[in-house]
Amino acid sequence: MADLRRKKEPPKIDIYKAWCKGCGICASFCPTGALARDEAGYPYVKEPEKCISCGWCEIRCPDFAITVKHKGDDEKARGIREEAIQ
Repeated sequence: MADLRRKKEPPKIDIYKAWCKGCGICASFCPTGALARDEAGYPYVKEPEKCISCGWCEIRCPDFAITVKHKGDDEKARGIREEAIQ
């Protein structure tokens, strides 16, 4: 029997290097190891499929240099705005 479960898409993790100072807080708080640090100490997405969307990297970043977005977030936000306007 075929497995009909869809593979969940990992979230899109954006790291704004212009804002990042390379402190490594985001990578150290990542509970799954999805984030790592390069030779210069800056974070990068090592294994996006490990991301569980907990948001710890976003919450802990003192420079707001990392965001985690899910497919459909923009559509959800648009729907909320439209409801608020009505």
